Amino acid sequence: MKKAIKKAYPLLLGVAIVAIAVFAIDGLISIQMMRAIDHVVAGNREGFQSQILALLALAILLVPANIGMAFMKGLFKRRAIVSAKKHYMDRIFKKEINKFQAENTSLYLSTLTNDVSNIESTYIDGLYEIVINTMNFIVGILVIAYVSPVALAVGLFLGIIGMVVSVVMSKPLEMHQSQRSAYYTDYTAYIKEFLSAFHIIKSNRLNQKVQTDFRKKSADIQEKGYLIDRIISYISATQNFLMMFVMYGLLSFSVFMAIKGDLTLGGVILIVNNMEKIMFPLMQISEWLPKVLSSKGIFDKVDVLIEEEVGYEETIKIDGFNEAIALKSVDFSYDTQEVLSDVNLQLEKGKKYLIVGPSGGGKSTVLRLLRKYFNPTNGQIHVDQNDLKDITKETYFHQIANIEQQVFVFEDTIRNNLCLYKTYEEEAIYSAIQSAGLMDFVSSNALGLERMLYDNGKNISGGERSRLAIARGLLQNAKIIILDEAFASLDGKVARDIERTILSLKDVTIINVSHVVFSETKSMYDQILMVKNKGVYAV
Repeated sequence: MKKAIKKAYPLLLGVAIVAIAVFAIDGLISIQMMRAIDHVVAGNREGFQSQILALLALAILLVPANIGMAFMKGLFKRRAIVSAKKHYMDRIFKKEINKFQAENTSLYLSTLTNDVSNIESTYIDGLYEIVINTMNFIVGILVIAYVSPVALAVGLFLGIIGMVVSVVMSKPLEMHQSQRSAYYTDYTAYIKEFLSAFHIIKSNRLNQKVQTDFRKKSADIQEKGYLIDRIISYISATQNFLMMFVMYGLLSFSVFMAIKGDLTLGGVILIVNNMEKIMFPLMQISEWLPKVLSSKGIFDKVDVLIEEEVGYEETIKIDGFNEAIALKSVDFSYDTQEVLSDVNLQLEKGKKYLIVGPSGGGKSTVLRLLRKYFNPTNGQIHVDQNDLKDITKETYFHQIANIEQQVFVFEDTIRNNLCLYKTYEEEAIYSAIQSAGLMDFVSSNALGLERMLYDNGKNISGGERSRLAIARGLLQNAKIIILDEAFASLDGKVARDIERTILSLKDVTIINVSHVVFSETKSMYDQILMVKNKGVYAV
């Protein structure tokens, strides 16, 4: 993710350029002020007046310069954060479906909310603060060197000691930041779990246990946050002590030089004023540097989570389905558990297939193989004359429509849930609605297709969700329609009518996995297949 943030570095360079201009103007103001004081001490009224006019001009110039710096800061932060989040989402969508489904999705949620927010507040903000304070530090050095290189050397020596102390003290901070990130991941997973299982918790009277666990996890996070804040407080207190020590030490040294006649009064004031402009940036850099360095553990954690797997290289793009899908001596195992063995099967274009079998017999595994979620452990699956393993997912997925029992509904309009944010003719949309038995549902509300569906379809029934999924599949005009228990939530008569409509589609291959078999539509299938005992057999 750090590489993605580097895309914003050109803007960070812009910040540095604007910052150097801002602090250069501020440094010139200090020099003009020194000269003005020296003119007052010398009784030179004309010289004082000319310095005041120069001061006013520089002060006016400082306003747009500061606005420019704030503008560049906003641009840099926006680009850095957007690049980081885009990189994160790009890497997630490059993951294999089966690999993603096997992981705990709360890990991704925690990273996107907690870790990315932490990266923003420590690493991205830290880079900005370090850059502008470095520019301020450089200008402060040049201004003091203009008056007294000796005073500069004394101040720098003491200031560098402060930075070294801060960096050394930052080591425990990185460890605790990484630990807190892990706590947040566990915390987010727990919240997601108990909210998803709310009805089970309530009905089984588990409230007390959940509340106790919640308080324990919350306390762990707060305790770790308290520890981190305490370490930062120690660092800040040390920095403040060193800064005050340097300031008073340099003030004494400057006064001593003035008594000797090596410095004017204006020079003393300039050194003290600009030493603060050196010490304050050093203190800020010392404060932010540990935070930036402590982000390493978080970056490492995020990179491991979204690490791009080097998978099998897919080289073939297809633009249609013309002949058949053939499983040739296919074996498949989950780890060491063999589910399918030596399966040979031919699914021809335009034909209709019903797949049945006992629960746990391997029906879902057959579908996952046909959907290209998994590759066979042994054997091959051919689509026309091409090995499915070699076909790109994007072009293969374009040929199939999946209609499942578990339907996800976006919090959006019926139209967008049907079309999935693609553009279709109104005639095609209403034809799919009619065929899926959704016409009464759509017309029952004055908003029609623009009616909003909320929170994964909580304002519609299970049957309406199933019909919505069926309409989606019909609307896609796919060459292959795969149904996975699609009729389980539907009324018998409605299910039979929809199944009859789907089976009447011309030149579309239908593969229906179902434990619900209607005698009225059974004869419409070209073949019924039984999945059991690790094999697939014609019935």
